[in-house]
Amino acid sequence: MTAVAAALAVEVILLDFDGPTCHLFAGRPAREIAADFRAYLARIGVPVDGADPFDPLALYAAAVVADAGQADAAERWLTEAEVAAAGTAEPTPGCRAVLDAARAAGRPVVMVSNNSGGAVRAYLARERLTDHVADVVGRPHAAPDRMKPAPWPIQEAARRQKVSPASCVLIGDSVTDLDAANAAGARSIGYANKPGKRERFTDATAIVDDMHAIADAIRATHADRTATP
Repeated sequence: MTAVAAALAVEVILLDFDGPTCHLFAGRPAREIAADFRAYLARIGVPVDGADPFDPLALYAAAVVADAGQADAAERWLTEAEVAAAGTAEPTPGCRAVLDAARAAGRPVVMVSNNSGGAVRAYLARERLTDHVADVVGRPHAAPDRMKPAPWPIQEAARRQKVSPASCVLIGDSVTDLDAANAAGARSIGYANKPGKRERFTDATAIVDDMHAIADAIRATHADRTATP
């Protein structure tokens, strides 16, 4: 059994959104959205000093911490920007194959993302993949301490599927994803879609450079199970 197949020997597959599923900000770079977000937060008087000025999620977390009274406004602005981005997001090669293989094998897939659930659902609807996904666990409202790398998203996905986190594997493209999986007690598959990531994914249960490798492993595992008398 390959490392990827071993990592997938669980009940539920958890899939990160921006990266393994699509390039969310393909149509408009995240740094441009971050610049507009900073300007908006400045207009409503929310300081975000010290946050990464080019990362919308970092700005959101800083805004909620700085002024909880404006959390709804910050969430609304960022969600609208993410939903708009979902309309021009580029599908990740091989992700549809993963979802098709999981569906054929009867394996539930839950999207787990620090982006808004609305953006995830908008993308799935656009790509006609809504029925391939059992659930969506998006960014928790006004609770940046629950966003990955915290274990909460993995724990919440497992709770909704009525399994333990140990019965899940998270497919993610960042150390943040892997840290969240490890903190929750789940397995992880690192999607090394850029140079240098493979070397950083030391804590992953398995690593792939191509999402098709995961689809192949799901199909092979399903074939083995159905062939067993």
